Amino acid sequence: MHLRDVIAVFHRDPLEERKVDMRNGAGVVAIFILVAAGGAAAQQDKKKKPTSAAPPTVKSIMLGSHKEKGALVFKVRDAESNEEENAKLLAEYKLLATLKPPLGDAGSWQKRTGNAIAALQELVDKKPGAVERVRGATECSSCHNAHRVGGNK
Repeated sequence: MHLRDVIAVFHRDPLEERKVDMRNGAGVVAIFILVAAGGAAAQQDKKKKPTSAAPPTVKSIMLGSHKEKGALVFKVRDAESNEEENAKLLAEYKLLATLKPPLGDAGSWQKRTGNAIAALQELVDKKPGAVERVRGATECSSCHNAHRVGGNK
């Protein structure tokens, strides 16, 4: 080992050490800022109100209450529904009436949904023979042939 190496070990340049310490300190500060900013962003996300669900579509209503054999419309048509289910189907048809038909004439759409609404309102009001009128007004193929893309699949 040379004397020069020994002196180099014991003699450190304080200015050089300070530069290294400042770089380390700057790195620590930068990490702290990033972590703090991430925490603040997470808090902002928690404060945001949840976004509302997508607006209903004819397809989403049909899938929800008309798709399967045990669906709401079939329970109502078979007189197996309760008052709450009758009111729910009435509300869905009222919503359908406000939407644009996927295919066909808007006047026909209004007539068909209007007939279903009237029949369902009679059912909710417990008028005699209302189930038969609901069955006729909610018959699938006539509406599908007129307004469903691809007809009655």
